[in-house]
Amino acid sequence: MSISDETMKAMIKDYDGFELSDKELQLVRPDVDSYFSAMEILNELDLSMVMPSRLLRVQEGDVD
Repeated sequence: MSISDETMKAMIKDYDGFELSDKELQLVRPDVDSYFSAMEILNELDLSMVMPSRLLRVQEGDVD
């Protein structure tokens, strides 16, 4: 998956980032593309057998 320069510029503007030139965008593009590749790998993981950690509760203090 790739992201267009226009989308990157819009995202930077939405998050009040620094305005980047086209040349500067090309310098950061490999990093952005690698993040998208990593997200695609994570999206393909089968986590159906993993219990969510937010469901686990530890009782603190003395148990009577």
